[in-house]
Amino acid sequence: MANRVTASTVAAQSTASAPVSAVQVRTGESAADLTSTDVCSLPLDVLLPMVNARLDSTEISGDGFFGYVTITRAGRLTIYTPDYLDDDGRDAAIRFLITKHLGLSSHLFPEMLQATVFDLGSEAQA
Repeated sequence: MANRVTASTVAAQSTASAPVSAVQVRTGESAADLTSTDVCSLPLDVLLPMVNARLDSTEISGDGFFGYVTITRAGRLTIYTPDYLDDDGRDAAIRFLITKHLGLSSHLFPEMLQATVFDLGSEAQA
């Protein structure tokens, strides 16, 4: 199991020049260790490397469309979200798509969000 370092232990290890954030710092954690709560609460700059993902945008639009994921043979994810989403909508879409990709429960998201997974042989898309 991965080491989990809480803010209180970070405070003991930190120096005066490095302020401690309220966000818990995690070390040694992989995508396999993530929970739905982690996906929804970790900063994106921490979450994306953990799931080997990068972000991009798409001009695709339509009712209910909020993005898609491509996965390379090497396991690299690219998460595409529409240009028209605001920052909050984009954040929610990214986190939802990661949750679905990891096979985690999506109970923290509105029921209206749905994802269709296409298995294209050696590559899958959500």
